[in-house]
Amino acid sequence: MDNIYKFKASSSVGHLKSLNNDKQFYSEEESSKKEEEEKQLKKQSKPPSKMSQFSKNASGYQTDDSDKETPKNNKVGPSSQKVSKFRNLVNAKKIEGDNDDPNFDDEDDKPTTIQQQIQHVQQYNEDQYDVEQQASKMQQKYAKVEAVKQTKMKHSNTQQSMDVNSDVEQMKNKQNQEGKLKNHPFRHLIYGPSIGENSFNKFLQLTQRGLVYAKKCLKGPSDKFIKSKMVQLQECPIVKPKTLLLDLDETLIHSCSLRENPQVTVTAFGDYGEEAKIHFNIRPFCTWFLQQMNQLYTIYVFTASSSAYANAIVNYLDPKRQWIMGIMSRGNCMETKNGFFIKDLRIVGNKLLKDMVIVDNLAHSFGFQIENGIPILEWHNDQNDQELKYMATYLMEAAEQEDIRVFNTQRLKLDQLIEYNLD
Repeated sequence: MDNIYKFKASSSVGHLKSLNNDKQFYSEEESSKKEEEEKQLKKQSKPPSKMSQFSKNASGYQTDDSDKETPKNNKVGPSSQKVSKFRNLVNAKKIEGDNDDPNFDDEDDKPTTIQQQIQHVQQYNEDQYDVEQQASKMQQKYAKVEAVKQTKMKHSNTQQSMDVNSDVEQMKNKQNQEGKLKNHPFRHLIYGPSIGENSFNKFLQLTQRGLVYAKKCLKGPSDKFIKSKMVQLQECPIVKPKTLLLDLDETLIHSCSLRENPQVTVTAFGDYGEEAKIHFNIRPFCTWFLQQMNQLYTIYVFTASSSAYANAIVNYLDPKRQWIMGIMSRGNCMETKNGFFIKDLRIVGNKLLKDMVIVDNLAHSFGFQIENGIPILEWHNDQNDQELKYMATYLMEAAEQEDIRVFNTQRLKLDQLIEYNLD
């Protein structure tokens, strides 16, 4: 204890050298800490014999918390040591020829053992290998992506070339078809500037079949029956000399199911309060057509459908009834034994036949007055259709005629179509 007091009283290096080299200076608190740290060091450090050998060959600055070995004294102190409080002063070096790695008492700065170094080197090599492997994989991945891009680019260029060639071929075919149809004797029945050959042939076949049926199979009703069906149509406030009768289905609109994504859905009300939803598409230029024709004609709808159905659609097309003056429906038609509905214009009591014209996609519908009828290409959902737009020009010219029947016969030549060989 005397030595401890002397150590605390003196700070000179010379006095430290005069102390007994065999003695360690620890307080009781430090001793307990030292014992705990010795146990930890024994688990982590090398065997005492190697530690003694290391301490024997170590050189550097010494403190009261380190071994009391000096280069001048060969005595070996206790094998257990306390962790240095002056780690910045320790400068232990490996002596040349020593096979053991330096083992600092400070655990934080303690270097790894040989086995740990080997493991570290192996891990480093593995990490290096992983990096190189990953780099190789990335290069392969980028190479594949680039190859895919090149393939897509080539395919795109090829597809564009094919598309261009296809468009050119389609244009040539269309021009050839139009060239063939241009000189067709009944091309005038299509009012739009273009039509496909198949659609044109189908239209001619349907129209011819209706005309043949009307001419060879229909028998006119008696005068008594016609009088029983007679109606007086509402007159327009502004009297117009000509009357235009328009069909609904496939002429102005196309009724369809909800699965066909209709443009319009309306509710029809029956005579007894029953309701039904009606889904339909509207033919392009329909509203414009009604507006234009209203300036020249008194317009009525004449349909083979029910009255409730027709009213629901007309109320949508012309809610204020600015253009359509009235509706004739199935009850105004003549029904044949085969279930066909014929629209006989003679039932209109306040109009003259020479002043009336009817537009319908089914030619048999005006089978009793073929000379008053204008067949129109049936429409379903083609938004590029222009038949109403171009038919307006024909009707404008017809409105100026004294007798529309004569004008139609000369221009449409439907009587000749009956005998024409479509094959």
